[in-house]
Amino acid sequence: MTFRLRIAASILFAAVVLMIAGTAAAAESNILGDADGDGEVTIIDATAVQVKLANQSVSGFFEQNADVDKNGRIESIDVTYIQRYLNELDPPYPIGVQPTAAPTQSSTDAEGWGNQIYRP
Repeated sequence: MTFRLRIAASILFAAVVLMIAGTAAAAESNILGDADGDGEVTIIDATAVQVKLANQSVSGFFEQNADVDKNGRIESIDVTYIQRYLNELDPPYPIGVQPTAAPTQSSTDAEGWGNQIYRP
């Protein structure tokens, strides 16, 4: 298989998984990082954000939960924060819990670089 064909097959597979997971989603969730609304943060949530970033349709997608850093945009850094949470790498946001207040830390510095990823 060519690389592009593998990517397309992966996205299609992820979309099918998300459709199935979306139909089984519980009531609306307010848990940070829970992009599919099932009440817990799993790898399915990271995949849902990736599929959304690839401009594919995702049923049962909760944008307010997927925007982990609360900067008003869903970006790949949100996926990274969810993955860090899943790997117990101490993300800078309260992923997996219902937020009580907006995060105080900005996702980027004045030059647009991620504070947690790269600092010149």
